[in-house]
Amino acid sequence: MTNDNKKRKGTFGRLIDAIVAWENAMEYTHDDYVLDRICNLEREVMQLRDELRALPALHDASDRAKSSSSPTAVAR
Repeated sequence: MTNDNKKRKGTFGRLIDAIVAWENAMEYTHDDYVLDRICNLEREVMQLRDELRALPALHDASDRAKSSSSPTAVAR
């Protein structure tokens, strides 16, 4: 559509064209769904990986704290 046609169409016609173009751009396709799903799964994997990395550090720290504070852990 040329500029002359846009000018002849009028404000309301241009508004409708803009709304239709926006609606087409916002259309949610199956590709978008797959990409969103992959992104969510990657985020969950990263959270689980971070939790697993923190887990041994927490156990080591708590084991050291228990062994130094408990009287049964005294070396003979």
